[in-house]
Amino acid sequence: MFRLALVGAAVAGGAFLMQVTPAGAQPADPPAGGLFGWSVATTLQLRVAPDYMGSKTYRVGPGGSLRLFRPGVEPAFAPPDDSPSLQLVGDQGLNAGLVARWRSSRDDHGDLRGFDKIDWSVEPGGFVNWWPVEGLRVRGEVRHGFGGNRAWMADLSADAVYQNPSWILSIGPRAHWAESKFTRTYFGVTPLEAARSPFGIGAFAGDGTFSSAGLLASAEYRVTPRWSVVADSEYHRLMGTAADSPIVAALGSRDQFSAALGVKYAFGR
Repeated sequence: MFRLALVGAAVAGGAFLMQVTPAGAQPADPPAGGLFGWSVATTLQLRVAPDYMGSKTYRVGPGGSLRLFRPGVEPAFAPPDDSPSLQLVGDQGLNAGLVARWRSSRDDHGDLRGFDKIDWSVEPGGFVNWWPVEGLRVRGEVRHGFGGNRAWMADLSADAVYQNPSWILSIGPRAHWAESKFTRTYFGVTPLEAARSPFGIGAFAGDGTFSSAGLLASAEYRVTPRWSVVADSEYHRLMGTAADSPIVAALGSRDQFSAALGVKYAFGR
């Protein structure tokens, strides 16, 4: 059911975007005010997502994001999978700044009985946004983990965007890369873990880059200039060495889905 709903949302979003005229990077009528001249946009969501990367089971939990813009910078479109960010340089067409993402811990329950627990991580880094044409945004993020993982990783995304005074709709592809440390942390199986697992799996080195590719569709409806209702759905498929891990191939699934519904509050100009 999750898969049918999410794929249907993505297809519907794509069909709608093909019928409308795309908009530029700047939203219509951003609310005035701000925090000492800074613009702030914060989102709180209820999200359905896999229990862990590669899992075939799902859980419901809270989610959210935070974006800050220095004085004089207009708030612009951002899909829900952007890392919390602080824009430092640039304009609406090309800008860059800092990001920081939090990655949750992984327990040793369910299909991961016998595995070592993985602590939560903080992943600071940087981002670049580019609007090559009106209605198309390209974004790249590079981050480094501290805590449960200590790896370099990068995300690349592109979004076709339509917006009017009431709606902001987007859809676009996603790609993720990370170095071998990431793969070994989240997809490796040590001989001891294999021996402790009750599911008869073998050890797995987990070397090689972790990668995935997918699609995200999102919708935002402005109830007032400050308050919005937001929803999104995403599909991505694990590839490469990560997909070959027993955690995915034997215990989980290469196909990963998520969906969220929430509220957004924005102020500043």
